[in-house]
Amino acid sequence: MRPAPVQAATGDSLGVAATKAGLYFGVAASPGRLSGIVGREFSQLTPENDMKPDTIAGHGGTVQNTGSADTLVDYAQSNNMIVRGHTMVWYSQAGSLSGANQPTLNTYIKNVLLKWGNKIAYWDVVNEALDDNNTGERRNQWPHTLDKDANNDGDYFDSSDTDYIRDSFKQARQVVDSNGLRTKLCINDYDIEGLTVKGGSKNKKSDAMYEIVKKYSQEPYKYIDCVGFQAHFNDNPNSIITDDLEDNIRRFAELGVEVHLSELDIDDDLSNNDIGAGQAANYRKVVRACLNVAKCTGITVWGISDSESWRSSERGLLFTGSNGNYTKKAAYTAVLEELKKGRGTVDPTPTPTDSPTPTPTDSPTPTPTDTPTSTPTGSPTQPPESDCRVSYSDNTWNTGFTAAVTVENAGDDTIDGWSLTWTWPGDQKVTSAWNATVTQSGNRVTARNASYNSLLAPGATASFGFQASYSGSNDAPQEFALNGVTCTRG
Repeated sequence: MRPAPVQAATGDSLGVAATKAGLYFGVAASPGRLSGIVGREFSQLTPENDMKPDTIAGHGGTVQNTGSADTLVDYAQSNNMIVRGHTMVWYSQAGSLSGANQPTLNTYIKNVLLKWGNKIAYWDVVNEALDDNNTGERRNQWPHTLDKDANNDGDYFDSSDTDYIRDSFKQARQVVDSNGLRTKLCINDYDIEGLTVKGGSKNKKSDAMYEIVKKYSQEPYKYIDCVGFQAHFNDNPNSIITDDLEDNIRRFAELGVEVHLSELDIDDDLSNNDIGAGQAANYRKVVRACLNVAKCTGITVWGISDSESWRSSERGLLFTGSNGNYTKKAAYTAVLEELKKGRGTVDPTPTPTDSPTPTPTDSPTPTPTDTPTSTPTGSPTQPPESDCRVSYSDNTWNTGFTAAVTVENAGDDTIDGWSLTWTWPGDQKVTSAWNATVTQSGNRVTARNASYNSLLAPGATASFGFQASYSGSNDAPQEFALNGVTCTRG
């Protein structure tokens, strides 16, 4: 069994801190940029150009010239990193796919999915489908020339319409399901990050993306698993960091999809050319917005160093230097500090001054669960039936996953000491945990509070996370019980 990705990033790194917080922190790279820092600092890898159709798509939807992409996938596996495939269907860099009909696109989608199978945790199936300048419209060049609004009602959602987005995701879903793949299917775009744009006007592009994801992530379709906010933040009025970024992430997450900041860089123009504290503050704000939403499960910076970025003059990344000789910027430190604070808002509930909530340690893996390090304080008090709620989300790769769990006291009485139990439906095995002591006997799992989060006042929550391995399917637990009483799912 392959080791879990937390072992890839080592020491006091972005990857370790992110995994402890229940998400991945990745980087886009090419084979020529696979210096040691990639495996040390990051837990996820996106090929920057080497999986785009102009590189690997052959005649009729075949797949060719995958050597560079294979190098990146092999590197990721050797360093226990998850991989995001980027990208299948895109109007730009389409190569031999440009102008292709839907059957050819379907052939290509099938071939790339089967080429790497479960080595790819996420695939960007459709990329940049929406027009620029906040019109809220779809682009008008290929592959949108495949679309037909049969009833002329202004959308492509009706059964009589032809929609290349729907048809591409339908094909991808059929291939995934019929071949037992665990790959998750994403739609990816830029300038969709905020609910509003500069000046407070509605972000029509984001609203249009929301409608697409809402339509195709729900029954009867269930095609889309995840949405990528590219997060190329700059001083374009439609590309700034708005105060409603977190609200927009949450809006998409409430559809049940994962949200990723999939191509993050932050132009120094947004901090008046300050790549010190000013840029660091912007990175801190963006990372915190993701951390505050449980289903924001990944952040990927679009490159390692400013000088090696596709937008090098904007100095938007976490390192300076080149050719593997990198220096951390203030933004790097800000991101690491924010990841170490973990999920939720900072200090959401008061804690005793003599028992502050600890930050994760610098060890490469969390404390193993078979050696409890804390015990509940006080005598557990049982809440009334259904007066507890539990939310559970996971982030899965190859043969491992991390999970984020939040338990809420929905009753009227304070709980002093809690124990949450569940039974795995498969062969999942918890290997480590944080913010709770988690033990397992057979399929039965028990999570007990740490010393600093034992008290749950009415309406209060406690969050913890764990890492686990599995084979076969990774189905979520069906039922949770708090101090012996069944909880509702939040």
